[in-house]
Amino acid sequence: MKKYLLLLFTVLGAQLVMAQDVIVKTNGEELKARVLEITTTDIAYLSADTTDAVNYKIAKAEVFMIRFANGTKEVFQENLPANTTATIADPALMYQKGQQDARSHYKGTGALLGSAASVLIAGPVVPIIIGAVKPRAHYNKALPAASLQDPNYVRGYEKQAHKRKVGKAALGFGIGTGVGVLYLMLSVMSPGK
Repeated sequence: MKKYLLLLFTVLGAQLVMAQDVIVKTNGEELKARVLEITTTDIAYLSADTTDAVNYKIAKAEVFMIRFANGTKEVFQENLPANTTATIADPALMYQKGQQDARSHYKGTGALLGSAASVLIAGPVVPIIIGAVKPRAHYNKALPAASLQDPNYVRGYEKQAHKRKVGKAALGFGIGTGVGVLYLMLSVMSPGK
């Protein structure tokens, strides 16, 4: 019984250690931490990069957002620039930056695997639907939060990511069809019992 309790506490302890929050500063820098307290002026946290139990503080004015380990976010609206359109240098440049980030951050693996697996069940209908659904920039947590405020960046990201998703869905359709044809050929050519 003691072994099971020790194992249970070890697993629970490991879950607590692995759970971490991310503090996103206004300059885009991210700090992996465990947020302890948010006051009107400061945020107290434990650093995830060190093993010491020292409480650190950061001014709340330096923080754009906190992504908590449970998936929720707290955005500090008062730390956003008053006029975000004034900080946008060039709409075409932000559009191109969105396209570049889509090439590097959007993988489309789900579209590929979903299309390949569904071909055998539903034919080409599901891969067409998968390819038609456009990916949203706001769902990708790897993107810089400040760039997501720019509609040109978001438009560029989503257009490029959608092109990639359609390509992955088509590739998945091809793979699924190839596997289905190969299975059919092997079952027809195999000697009867």
